[in-house]
Amino acid sequence: MVLGVALATAGDYYFTLLGFLLTVLGTILAAIKTVLTNTMQKSLSSPLHPLDLLLRMSPLAFVQCLFYATLLGETNELLAFVNHLPLHEQIKLVNKLAVNGVVAFALNYVSFTANRKTSPLTMTVAANLKQCLLIILGIWVFRLHVGYLNGVGICIALLGGAWYAKVELAGHKRVRLGQSIDNGKNMV
Repeated sequence: MVLGVALATAGDYYFTLLGFLLTVLGTILAAIKTVLTNTMQKSLSSPLHPLDLLLRMSPLAFVQCLFYATLLGETNELLAFVNHLPLHEQIKLVNKLAVNGVVAFALNYVSFTANRKTSPLTMTVAANLKQCLLIILGIWVFRLHVGYLNGVGICIALLGGAWYAKVELAGHKRVRLGQSIDNGKNMV
């Protein structure tokens, strides 16, 4: 799976040091978030519902985003941009941001709910498959051209995801079969 994703994204990489560091930090934080949300929803004496997690995490995420945007000067650029827009364009922008917020809320709710029912590894595999499917969508919608190596990588990643799903399903069947055998022994 990792090899497939690496090949799928192979190509001309260009980045700034700050962008690279933020990407690495984001990746680490995303992994930690997945593990911690799974732990908070499963192993506590009173597991948290996905909406409880959003209620507790959203204000902190907002403050962090606002802090970094201010630190990098993005808030000043946003204010300058908005001040040059006519009123009807400002209203459109607010509406677009509101829709984006609703979609982000729904995405997080679905992500937390899925994380509650699966495992952090399954969530990571699904995230990598999503990236490959986005590349395929880009090929279809935007007529994006990818190289042979990228195509092979996408296929490897998709096959790796299918293999993982097969192994995971077989493991669940074994667990269910073992539970039904144990239940039968307890009844005797």
